[in-house]
Amino acid sequence: QKLTLRDFAVRGFRATLESLGINPLEVIESVILQREPAANVTQADPTPPTIHEVIETAVKMSGDQELAFRIGQGLDMTKYGAYGFAIMSSINMGSALELFLRYGQTFMDGVYWSRAQYEDGIIVRLHQDTGTDYQKLLVTELIFSQMYATSRLLNAQALEGISTHFNYSRPAHAATYKKQWPIPMEFDQEYSQIFLSKRWLDQRTRTGNPATNVLFSQQCEEILQGMTDVKEVSTAVRRLLILSAGEFLNIKEVSAKLHITERTLRRRLSAEGTDFRTLFASIRNTLAQNYLSNTSLSVVETSH
Repeated sequence: QKLTLRDFAVRGFRATLESLGINPLEVIESVILQREPAANVTQADPTPPTIHEVIETAVKMSGDQELAFRIGQGLDMTKYGAYGFAIMSSINMGSALELFLRYGQTFMDGVYWSRAQYEDGIIVRLHQDTGTDYQKLLVTELIFSQMYATSRLLNAQALEGISTHFNYSRPAHAATYKKQWPIPMEFDQEYSQIFLSKRWLDQRTRTGNPATNVLFSQQCEEILQGMTDVKEVSTAVRRLLILSAGEFLNIKEVSAKLHITERTLRRRLSAEGTDFRTLFASIRNTLAQNYLSNTSLSVVETSH
């Protein structure tokens, strides 16, 4: 089975948790058990946890208020497969940022970036459509820490011309922010965002390799074409059903493979004018017709 870019990200995240002495499975089990059952339901929601739920639970279980920083700093780019090597082989910081904005957005549901280009640089703005305020704060700490750690990996020079804004009040552990990110920062702003100067974007990386970068970037694109696109979820569902022909996945299993909740999958399919049952019937009928055209199986045999 081919791995998606998100599969590599999940592996890297789990490996980092383990390196910090945290059992990922225990965290996931704790998230599910802590969920409040819906009305008329006796068991907790078993759908895969979101990154927001996982990071909050991990912080509570560890008692470490700086855990999100540690996870972000500990994420190993080599664990990200083609994406990680594409980032590391980028010729300059600007090209590495472009790769991040194209492929890095696929790693977390409800988390995405927008950009605003200026003559003297670029503003990269973080958006989160899910999670409580505290969960969003933790995810922001994790993501910004990873960006900073990656920047230091690619280029050890001082981070001149970089500043950050946070759309929440100064936290009790604000001293950790200054310790981890020695750059200008402001709290209580409209958005959580990073300003990157043109000078910083033009800095060459220590690990840049144009030929290698082309190879790994192409692999990223090929992987991306085969994974979930939020605008074409039905295509991703069809692909998974076709690949599972003979032992068709159910909606719960498809949701898990797409790393979204069953409720989210139903909502996105509805927005595209379809539903799981319709897609399932369509794929099953198409495969049955194909089998009939290319084998000697009867209609009765094919239907089973």
